[in-house]
Amino acid sequence: MIKILDDKTIDKISAGEVVDRPLNVVKELVENSLDAGATSISIEIEKSGKKLIRVSDNGHGMNKEDLVLSVQRHATSKIDTFDDLSTTITLGFRGEALPSIAAISIFDIKTQETGSDSGWHLSIEGSKQANLQPWAGSGGTIVEVKNLFFNTPVREKFLKSDTTEKAKIINCIDEIALVRNDIDFKIISDGKTLAQYQKTDSKIKRIEDVLGRDLSKKLKYINFNHPKIDIEAFVSTRENSLAQRNAQYLFVNSRCVNYPKWLIHSIYQAYKQATPIGRHPAVIMFLKSNPSDIDINVHPTKREIKFAKENEMYELFYTFIKGTVESDEPSSIVNVKSGDEKEQINNNRYNYKPNYIPNRDVSVSDYKNLYSSNIGQAHIQEELLQSDEYKFIGQIFSMYIIVERYNMCYIIDQHAGQERVKYEMFSDEVQNNTLDIQQLLIPDVFELQGSKSIVLKNSLTIFNKLGFTLEEFGGNTFRLTSYPALLGGDVSFIEIINGVIEFLEEEKSAQVQEIQEVIIQIACKTSIKAGDILLDKQAVQLAKELFACKMPYTCPHGRPTMYKITREELEKFFKRT
Repeated sequence: MIKILDDKTIDKISAGEVVDRPLNVVKELVENSLDAGATSISIEIEKSGKKLIRVSDNGHGMNKEDLVLSVQRHATSKIDTFDDLSTTITLGFRGEALPSIAAISIFDIKTQETGSDSGWHLSIEGSKQANLQPWAGSGGTIVEVKNLFFNTPVREKFLKSDTTEKAKIINCIDEIALVRNDIDFKIISDGKTLAQYQKTDSKIKRIEDVLGRDLSKKLKYINFNHPKIDIEAFVSTRENSLAQRNAQYLFVNSRCVNYPKWLIHSIYQAYKQATPIGRHPAVIMFLKSNPSDIDINVHPTKREIKFAKENEMYELFYTFIKGTVESDEPSSIVNVKSGDEKEQINNNRYNYKPNYIPNRDVSVSDYKNLYSSNIGQAHIQEELLQSDEYKFIGQIFSMYIIVERYNMCYIIDQHAGQERVKYEMFSDEVQNNTLDIQQLLIPDVFELQGSKSIVLKNSLTIFNKLGFTLEEFGGNTFRLTSYPALLGGDVSFIEIINGVIEFLEEEKSAQVQEIQEVIIQIACKTSIKAGDILLDKQAVQLAKELFACKMPYTCPHGRPTMYKITREELEKFFKRT
């Protein structure tokens, strides 16, 4: 039997389309504040937003009539007809999400319109009749959302850990703060201020505040004007690629959106010859376009975007980025508008420090010097090469080790092989509580983005169990004083920490063993590389350690570590049988 649903049920279903976690509420309320002309916005949460979300702004507020309409379904101040959807540049439609939020929470608005002597206070509990009364407050709007999902408990079961939900909220505010550097933002969680961004005229200053100085000082500012689109961007250079993709942001008409596949492909193609395999560029891009040339409604969350004439846009961005990456000359930077940004650019040009050393050909004299300095004279070589049942044949292409064993020839990928060895050694040491800890002579002090700082603060005990001595050092800054000796001193601990944080952001209850695997897989990148010249002693030792592994035939990422050829196969090939 088909029935017409009542309004309360419809509201709850509609709420599920708009709100599936506290993050959605925060985003909608902050965007409403921006659309209301606010220059200062405060975001307060308790229990990762499940107990309380309070967004306060100094915007133009609402009068009594607008306040009542704002919590009515399909009420908005932003459009009059369907055609207006293609030209609007506001972030939200004041009131469009409020009824959905009110349907699944204890909802409260206090607002006072600019120029008015007093305001109004409206409260709703789970779509019940609204209670309206006068309010003697100040200009702007305060929205409180309490006990989110109190009448739809099944939705709360699908939320991730409090740490992850909180990190998602902080990351959302960080995204908005990056593009709106003209706004003061303050984020408070459970009574503690997590971040405070002062408004500034300089985009690079806001990038530094949000993403940290370590990243901001590696970026080059570029600007390009086109009849269809204006582009401002901060991009990394050849020498400053990153281990993760977490510094890639796209803002279109002040809205943070996901990179379309064609655009991210265009960028990576432009960086193809400038960025090592497995590394990623930092690209923070601000685009301004005629709203009619883009479609922001291809997805309900407005995170996906579609451009008109994407083929033309592909070539435009490819040429724009590639020319910038390949040139270190000031002429590659055009239309610099801010003195602060220009000074930052000039400073960056003369302070680039390569964070990797390209492979190079090693001469015979280099090899002899390396050999004699590590294993002594040649008269002991035979003893090293004839070790137990292994017979070392040699190294080819500065990439593969050839070993004879039990009438079989093994061609070992030296990088993949050592990855497997390191992985199993680290796993065994963690499991047996025999980790050898190496103290840093000078503690490594680093700063993280606010959302990542939240995750790390809640994961310090896990890092400590895995051999990292990490501690808070004020705000979003941390200090590392020791690390597992097995990882070696050449590894980038910041890359390891960021990699684990990314994993934890998606996992509600990750176990120590899972995090250990993430650590060692990232650390394995520092293993012997293709192109490294090995001493005979090193090659023999690596082969012995690899054959002793529990799973010697693949690296931790699933690539094969060796190729086996039997004596019979060789004899058959040479037609000796």
